[in-house]
Amino acid sequence: MASFSSAGPTPISLRLKPDVVAPGTSILSSQPAGWGLSSGTSMAAPHVSGAVALLLQRHPSWSPAEVKAALTATAKPLAGGDGQDGPTRAGAGLVDVAAADTPEIRPTPTSVSFGLVPSETITSRSVSVGDAGGGAGEWAVSVTLSGTPEGTGIDIPPTITVPGPLSLDLVSGTADGEVSGAVILRRGPLTRRIPVWGRVEIPKLSVAKATTLRKPGIYSGNTRGRAALVDTYRYPEVPADAPVSSRLAGPEQVFRVRLTKPVANFGVAIVSRGPGSRVEPRVVRGGDENRLTGYAALPFDQNPYVTDFGSPVPAAGAIRPSAGTYYVVFDSPNAAGAGTYRFRFWIDDVKPPAAAIVRRKVRRGDPIRVTVTDGGSGIDVSSIEATLDGREARAPLVGREIRVATTMLAPGRHRLRVALSDFQETRNNENVARILPNTRVVAATVTIVPR
Repeated sequence: MASFSSAGPTPISLRLKPDVVAPGTSILSSQPAGWGLSSGTSMAAPHVSGAVALLLQRHPSWSPAEVKAALTATAKPLAGGDGQDGPTRAGAGLVDVAAADTPEIRPTPTSVSFGLVPSETITSRSVSVGDAGGGAGEWAVSVTLSGTPEGTGIDIPPTITVPGPLSLDLVSGTADGEVSGAVILRRGPLTRRIPVWGRVEIPKLSVAKATTLRKPGIYSGNTRGRAALVDTYRYPEVPADAPVSSRLAGPEQVFRVRLTKPVANFGVAIVSRGPGSRVEPRVVRGGDENRLTGYAALPFDQNPYVTDFGSPVPAAGAIRPSAGTYYVVFDSPNAAGAGTYRFRFWIDDVKPPAAAIVRRKVRRGDPIRVTVTDGGSGIDVSSIEATLDGREARAPLVGREIRVATTMLAPGRHRLRVALSDFQETRNNENVARILPNTRVVAATVTIVPR
């Protein structure tokens, strides 16, 4: 989802992804008009699919898990060297189908995520290393890490006897940061890899003063003069070229949401900002800035079924959150962007806005008036679309009315269509059961009469 969805870890479970990478830039491929160069996962995926097909042709008895283990364990590190390219960007490395034909060993799982790790603790994981044919016996074990926080490391035994378990202990220090790299198994000229990842964290929002939002409604806020505790929110990790701010170094204002039971959704939408205010919303689980509630926590339109998909929108929330405590944070890219704002807060918004045509017979030049209301997340003005006889019509929202312009229409009968959504629709994604559940469409025949 969005332009940065290919990087790991996964935003909720923090599992390591991707598994492997393959060529995906400037690939010569067939196109409707013949041949051309294309890039992206649509080009990389066929490389991996082809590798899988070749391996299954050679080894028809291999299970999907065994094919995956063969491809990941034998993948080649990219130009940065062992662990330097980052498993959250490249997984185990570049697929090498020739090496995967004779993997010799088979790790389960094929990668290790320690997840979020508190400082000054020991977090243990275990990998079962099986014999894939010719791999039984002793292997040397080492670990290569990149950019590890001071005082943090991964303890492993110097050797392992295959088949057998491999224990990994992440020993965290007092500094926070990412632990990223690979466990390397060697025997003679053979090298096999198991990517590893984790983050040592010291949550800063946990000490922030938070005001509880007790019921849905409109609230006011002001970040000016407050402490600046956090400048980065994750996961998912937000790159610098994303449609939303990757760093929010300004002061924060924090609101608390307590859910006593699972709900369909909740969220906030900024409805106005004061002069100079550039505040943006984020939603995290508890007081932990490293636990965004998935992509719904970020202020861009994440609904793939709308034309504004990927565009910035001043809303953030959570889809199908479980019971627990959540923090809604308003922050800005820098201190100069701090200021006042008003926002709407909602819970369990599963209904579209209500809409009704005031009159179906109007004088030429007068607008067709459509009254609209929404008691949940509020109407998203940018979602309003109107057509007359299939042609786009100007339709501003004035108070609680959409006013569809009729200036260019001739007297007679015309077909009107008005569509509008609320802010929850910008949070909805493919994990929501119905398509566009928070969108209302009004279609009717209207009559234009001479003045």
